[in-house]
Amino acid sequence: MSATTLALTGCTATGNGDAASDSVTYALAGDPGQLNPIKNATVASQNLAAFGYESLVSFVAGADPQGLLAEKWEESTTELSFTLKNGIVCADGSPLAASDVKASFEYAGRKETGSPFRGVYFPATGLKIDADDASRTVTFHSDTPQSFLLATVGLMPIVCRAGSADPKRLDAEWLGTGPYKLAGSSPGQSYTLKLRPEYAWGAGGVTAKTQGLPATVTVQVVESESTIANMLQSGEVNLGLVAGDDRARLDSLGLNKIDVPARPGLVFFNQAKGRATHDLAVRQALAGAIDRDAVGKVSTGGRGTPMKSLTTSYSNVCKATDITPALTAFDRDAAAAALDKAGWVKGANGTRAKDGTPLSLVLLYPANSDKSAVSGIELIQQQLAEIGVKATPTPSPSYTDVIFQGGDWDLLWAPISTTLPSTWQGILSGDFPPKGGNWTYNTNKEFFDLAATAQGHAGEQSCGSWEAAQRSLVKDLEVLPLHESTETAYGNGVKFNLNSNTLVVPTSLRVSK
Repeated sequence: MSATTLALTGCTATGNGDAASDSVTYALAGDPGQLNPIKNATVASQNLAAFGYESLVSFVAGADPQGLLAEKWEESTTELSFTLKNGIVCADGSPLAASDVKASFEYAGRKETGSPFRGVYFPATGLKIDADDASRTVTFHSDTPQSFLLATVGLMPIVCRAGSADPKRLDAEWLGTGPYKLAGSSPGQSYTLKLRPEYAWGAGGVTAKTQGLPATVTVQVVESESTIANMLQSGEVNLGLVAGDDRARLDSLGLNKIDVPARPGLVFFNQAKGRATHDLAVRQALAGAIDRDAVGKVSTGGRGTPMKSLTTSYSNVCKATDITPALTAFDRDAAAAALDKAGWVKGANGTRAKDGTPLSLVLLYPANSDKSAVSGIELIQQQLAEIGVKATPTPSPSYTDVIFQGGDWDLLWAPISTTLPSTWQGILSGDFPPKGGNWTYNTNKEFFDLAATAQGHAGEQSCGSWEAAQRSLVKDLEVLPLHESTETAYGNGVKFNLNSNTLVVPTSLRVSK
């Protein structure tokens, strides 16, 4: 699963990255935090963990699936069988066995583990796993059909037996099969990674002896995007991601770069009982008052495109999906009239109220949102105010804690990027918080039925049903899609590639002269 191939441009023309070196410095905009790859699904965490942990299959941009830990596989909608490569060695020196892969999934699948991958990368219930160490095979059996078993199960990071048996160790050390080991860490500052000399099972035949693969990678936490741009320009860092206006000056330097879609503008509605947004009429009015095009342009700095699917355009499945017919049309007068009809009447202060309760909403968003996104959120605030709705932008350093614990929010701006339409079934289904992860309190039966139908078809045969399911989510306003923005990954003195989740592929790094 990947996007169209994105060409790498010429070698570095400036900075310290000109000279060949056995080391690379990689700037991350946020600290990865918890090291356990099964319990931490943040972008920063996944970018770091990719150097130490691997999945069964590799999905690199522009390429067909490649075996990573698996040398081959067979799949249907209910069964997926992998044969592991021979000779894979864990970071602690133990060989990776099929039973270790099974144990890793079982650890991730336990409720008490609290893995965000449960129900997303693998079914939360009804999954049986068989392992045969002698034949190096591990087979997954799903009680319910799954459209994209390979592209979900195949992406789970695998921890070795020492990690699944004693998960506390995963908080302090790497116990995976990745090409690098964690040689040192200063949380909030930097992480030092050393190439494992025994690494010999990379996708495409990459080994520790592959020419140009850096012996040392220093992951440096740099929270300011402008600082990352400055360091890329000077060569202080060799690899980094930039989303804002600093790209204009970096583009003129002839650096290696890959443009990727990122930060989809998605507004979710809290449908819990007692919330104003529990009422579909209110959700429709709010959506009708938001000028999607205007907000989209502002929130992406003019670099974005209108979303036609809830999945990223970097995905190469169900590319023909078009949800736009289900969108609520922008019509401020109709929105105001709908609120009048629903009993929300403007008061003397200009704010609507019903039975003495003001239509005052919490507009939650991630505190680390960039300036363009914040400007888009503030524009939503202004547009809703024009129809008498008070929406208060509320930044949260940990918005996921708020939504998963049933906290205080009505609207949520969340740039959730997915590569599979089936992922939304896991995100917007199940028990309500705090017992489950259905944090929008979605009760859309039509969506549930359409998703179940789609899961009964494999691959592209499922796309028609998934398109209908997405349209149902948009029409019922579980979510309002706006514009998808872009980011650019730059390499100064290093060539690289990204996977379908837009994470740097460690084995693709090549120090350039």
